[in-house]
Amino acid sequence: MTRNFTDVFYDAISYHAILRTQERTGLNQKLSEAFIINALKRGKTSEDFTANERSFLEAKEAKGDCGIVVYQSFLFVIDAAGVCVTMYAAPKWFGKKKYFDGKVKIKNIKKYSRFNEVFDVNAA
Repeated sequence: MTRNFTDVFYDAISYHAILRTQERTGLNQKLSEAFIINALKRGKTSEDFTANERSFLEAKEAKGDCGIVVYQSFLFVIDAAGVCVTMYAAPKWFGKKKYFDGKVKIKNIKKYSRFNEVFDVNAA
């Protein structure tokens, strides 16, 4: 019987996941465990995101028999048995608002707005 990732009850956390959480967030062991438990309870899966984020998460999930939960800009990798294996930071663009000029996606909004300022000729 195969277990669906969304139906798994998260009952275990690997020691590796705790160490990575301590390393990447700066929390102690007790707070790292609580952080992982909160991520597993409150985090979002790929179904909760739009096209760009969803395709990114599905590509990561397809690499192995695992699921990914996103919580506070961190990605938590969950194996098929429901054990949190590891965690790492999400890319900087993940979950941010996208800006477009027509159909062209704007990559750097600050740079774009600086070069495309509208100057008022009548202003003194």
